[in-house]
Amino acid sequence: MNNAFDLKQIKIHALWALIGALSALLLTFIFNESGLTQLESFQSSESSMYLISDSLAILIMVYCFATPLVEEIIFRYFIFNFLNRHIKRAAVTIVVTAALFGIYHIHPVQALYGFLMGLIITYSYYRHRVLSIPFIVHLAANAVALAYTMLSPVL
Repeated sequence: MNNAFDLKQIKIHALWALIGALSALLLTFIFNESGLTQLESFQSSESSMYLISDSLAILIMVYCFATPLVEEIIFRYFIFNFLNRHIKRAAVTIVVTAALFGIYHIHPVQALYGFLMGLIITYSYYRHRVLSIPFIVHLAANAVALAYTMLSPVL
């Protein structure tokens, strides 16, 4: 059976979602413990997400669905595939794509976080060559980051 949602594919997607969520949780913990997230410039950029909406449903739609979808199409489908055709060395292509993904996030703390998550996300695309897996990794990572941001005043 060549069904796109067979049990093996569901398990692979679930595993990568777990990897994305745990990686985001670990990086968030490290960035918080190191004091990187306490920088005033980071705090102001993080709080700017509420400019989009104060509705949790809209924030989830934007940060957990729309953003990962658009960024995965741009960075994994277009940029990674383009670079991979020309560089022909997977490790270099993964690092360059992740670096571009990090730079795209502009703020130095978010750029470092984006680069590190970009390595994982890009590797997931390289390994499986379907956009649904890096999308799931990205969605899970953004969900963890959004949950942390929403809960951090409480924590």
